[in-house]
Amino acid sequence: MKRFVLIYNPVSGHAALRQRLDFMIEAFQRRSCMLIPYRTRLDDTHMGPFIREAAPAGVLAAGGDGTLKEVVNVILKEKLDIPIAIIGSGTSNDFVSHLGVNDDLEGYFDHIVSGTTIFCDVGHVGTEYFVNVASAGMLTSVAHEVNARLKHAMGKAAYYLRGLGELPRFHTMQLHIEADDKVYDVAAYFFIIVNSTIAGGLKNAAPLAKLDDGKLDMLVVRQCSLPEFMALAASVIARRIDPQDKNILYIQAATFKVQADEPAESDLDGERGPHLPLIIETVPKAIRLFI
Repeated sequence: MKRFVLIYNPVSGHAALRQRLDFMIEAFQRRSCMLIPYRTRLDDTHMGPFIREAAPAGVLAAGGDGTLKEVVNVILKEKLDIPIAIIGSGTSNDFVSHLGVNDDLEGYFDHIVSGTTIFCDVGHVGTEYFVNVASAGMLTSVAHEVNARLKHAMGKAAYYLRGLGELPRFHTMQLHIEADDKVYDVAAYFFIIVNSTIAGGLKNAAPLAKLDDGKLDMLVVRQCSLPEFMALAASVIARRIDPQDKNILYIQAATFKVQADEPAESDLDGERGPHLPLIIETVPKAIRLFI
C-alpha cells in the first residue's frame, strides 16, 4: 500500500480546508492508499523527521503558498528525494493556479498515485528557498500589515483594500540591480521576482516564465507620474498587468543582486523575508512536483 503524508496548515482556508481533509482521506482510501496527516505548527522542527520516518511515496502540501514554501524548505534542507503535490486552500494560491492541478482533484489524485511528476526550479535567498515569489517595496510592506482576520474574511481583496489606503504614502526607492552580467539603476516603487506566470493574483504577470528554464523573472515598477501610477494600481486591482508597460522593467536572469538606498524588508512566498540587500539565486530542477 502506497503511503502519502498530508501536510496541512490548520489556519489556511478555515472551514473549506477541514471539509477537504475528509474528502482527500476518503479519495486516497478509494485508491488503496494511506494518507498520513501532519498538522503544521509555529517554528516547526518536527516535520522533517516525521516525513523521513513515514517514508512516503509523496508529500501533499495543503494550504497557501506559504505552506508550500515551508514544505519545500524541509524537503530540500533535509535532503529528502520525495515529490510534492499541492492542494490549494489558503489566501494566496498563485503557484497552484499556475499549475492548474486543482481544477480536477480526482484526476490530480490519479496522477499522484501513478507518480506523474515534473522537475521545478526554486529560488534561494540566504538560508531560505522560495517557490514562486520574492518581492520588496511598498506592496510588500502592505501585505505584511494586513490584519489576519481581515485576510481570512476577504482573501486577496484585503490586500488591495489596504493598498488603496496606503497610496498617499507610496514612494520610490533607488535600486541597484545586478542580473547575471547586466546592471540596472532605477527608482522604483517595488519589485517582484517570480518563478511562474502568476504573482499576487496577477495572471500572465511574467509571460516568459517557465518552471524549469533555470531562470527567474523580475518585474520592477519604475517611478512614474501620478496618473500613470494610478493606472498601474487599477491594473493590479483588476488582476491584470502588462509587463511591456513602459513603467515596468522586465528582466530574466539566473542570479539577481539587489540593493536599495533605504531599509526594505522582503517577502518570500507571502512570508516575511530578510532585508535588502539580497542575493537571489535560481536552483535548477531542485524539486519534483506531481502534475
